[in-house]
Amino acid sequence: MGKLRGQNTRPPDAASAASLLQSCGRSGDLRRGRALHAHLLLSGAAAASTFLANHLITMYSRCADAASAVRVFGAVPRPNLFSWTTLVSGLSQNSMHCDALAAFAAMRRADVAPTQFVLSSAARAAAGLAAPRPGAQLHCVGVRLGFDTELFVASNLADMYSKCGLLREACRVFDQMPHKDAVAWTAMIDGYAKNGSLQAAVLAFWDMKCEGLVGADQHVFCSALSAAGGLKDGWLGRSLHCCIVKAGFGLETAVRNALLDMYAKTGDLENASRVVKIDRGGWNVVSGTSLIVGYLETNRVEEALETYTELWRQGVEPNEFTFASMIKGCAMQALLEQGTQLHAQVIKTSWISDSFVASTLVDMYGKCGLISLSIQLFNEIGYHTEVAWNAVINVYAQHGHGWKATQAFDRMTSSGIRPNHITFVSLLTACSHAGLVDEGLKYFYSMKDEHGIEPKEEHFSCIIDMYGRAGRLYEAEKFISEMPVKPNAHGWCSLLGACRMRGNKELGEIAAQNLMKLEPDNTGIHVSLSGIYASLGQWEDVKAVRKLMRDSRIKKLPGFSWVDANKQTHVFGSEDWSHPQQEQIYKKLEALSERIKEEGYVPDTISLPLNLEDSAKERLLRYHSERIAVAFALISMPPTKPIIVKKNLRICADCHSALKFISKVESRDIIVRDNSRFHHFVKGRCSCGDYW
Repeated sequence: MGKLRGQNTRPPDAASAASLLQSCGRSGDLRRGRALHAHLLLSGAAAASTFLANHLITMYSRCADAASAVRVFGAVPRPNLFSWTTLVSGLSQNSMHCDALAAFAAMRRADVAPTQFVLSSAARAAAGLAAPRPGAQLHCVGVRLGFDTELFVASNLADMYSKCGLLREACRVFDQMPHKDAVAWTAMIDGYAKNGSLQAAVLAFWDMKCEGLVGADQHVFCSALSAAGGLKDGWLGRSLHCCIVKAGFGLETAVRNALLDMYAKTGDLENASRVVKIDRGGWNVVSGTSLIVGYLETNRVEEALETYTELWRQGVEPNEFTFASMIKGCAMQALLEQGTQLHAQVIKTSWISDSFVASTLVDMYGKCGLISLSIQLFNEIGYHTEVAWNAVINVYAQHGHGWKATQAFDRMTSSGIRPNHITFVSLLTACSHAGLVDEGLKYFYSMKDEHGIEPKEEHFSCIIDMYGRAGRLYEAEKFISEMPVKPNAHGWCSLLGACRMRGNKELGEIAAQNLMKLEPDNTGIHVSLSGIYASLGQWEDVKAVRKLMRDSRIKKLPGFSWVDANKQTHVFGSEDWSHPQQEQIYKKLEALSERIKEEGYVPDTISLPLNLEDSAKERLLRYHSERIAVAFALISMPPTKPIIVKKNLRICADCHSALKFISKVESRDIIVRDNSRFHHFVKGRCSCGDYW
């Protein structure tokens, strides 16, 4: 290019200039291409030659400078077919899809008949926008010109329809193709996979193999692996892995990431781990995040944490999806210490400004019991997305703040953010836990009327739960009879639990029978029935239920509670004396029992479905797992630190009463997360207001 700098240097002829421009485009050398363009302008060659202008458009497009390509095109006095083709193709390649379609429309208005190449470029632009209407118009143009069955055009039309979610139209185009190559098959397989037609994607892949096509590339393998992972079909995934190795794509980064994701989704985490360790290059942010998600979905939190640490060790910095996945894992297990460490790393790496990551932190702190910190983080988010609003409404629901949840929902809709199905599940749950029946019904019926959202099974279950908690059992029964769908297991379980609380035998037996059909292995059904009979003093029925459980080898799900102290998680079962500090815990429990009785605590022995003396019942209640966990925390944790106890079952009425008194006599904040919600015990009161 040194020769181009001299002012007196003669310009190259058109053929030589075109060759130089092609070279600049292939290498992506924009600086050199601009220098050549300047030289051609000074010599007057560029303005005089449509041929050179077309090559300039192509060069700028390939160098990702579409704006300059458009300017060059605009200076062409009489653009020819090649000019229009290069412009539309260049805009499409640079993801300027709207401009590409506008250029194609201008070409048609200029009475320039498109070729199959420009039509394909326009179809790719419509696919990029997922715009079915322009895509269908392009299809009509292709039919009129006889290009609709051309391999190149038809492949792009099929891809366009599939990306618009119109699989039937995509299949019609595909089936009408007289010949199909690997590109066409890839378009269909990818379309099936991305539109959720996973079985069809797999069948299409095997049809492609049966036709003997050897042109399968990494893209088609990635799509097929995505389908196998979505189907959770490990056998299919391993078969695809064999095909990939034979085809020589086993070390391609994209394919390896797809393999790892497939193995993780099918629960085969051993093979997933082997894939990432094939060589050092296997560690990247996509592979690491997929492995972490796989561990978290199988509740292998420790291994997820180890993988996260290994990512850092390999020099791979996590992205927003990695952080969000890890924070969600901590939220599921209420791992506050690990969650706060992740929070610090999110701040350090500047991902705190990402609304999605910040929203997962809102959810995590809420599920760990620190609602004030959760709300503070929500208020610090710059732009509240749908995910952020759903997170804060769910936090309010878990902590029983019904009115605050409704206020947050109203603020969400006022700000122009549309609620979705998840929003309403959280909102209705909040209303249910706070006894806001009329408000909950108002929001439920507004779903379809005001927001165009068809209620699903989970929304109907929320209304059943809402009626049940309020003791309006016959309204719940009437609502069930009028539902357009049958209640799911959660709905019947909610009704059964409400019947147990209210001692409604007839309706409880109906709920139990229906629940047994859906979940025959659910041990809680028999326990709840036994509780109903015991509350009515029908001890023969209690014995019959217990005999049925023994004969069927059905065991009651044991209750246990856990608390984090001194960087360890301590787990306790009911009447569990296996802890090394059992003697100190026992003494503390006895002392607490005496002190809370002096404050007015009266054991609620009715809650135990056992035909025993009250003194024996009282002893059993005293050693429930949550009370043991609280006693341990009181002797092990600093007095200024709140006690956070997690429990796998619903807290019983007696423990709820006892913990209120314990919070008062010990002057400690006690937070209990049971399998339904949070209870904050402070100075003798609970945040639930004794409604839960």
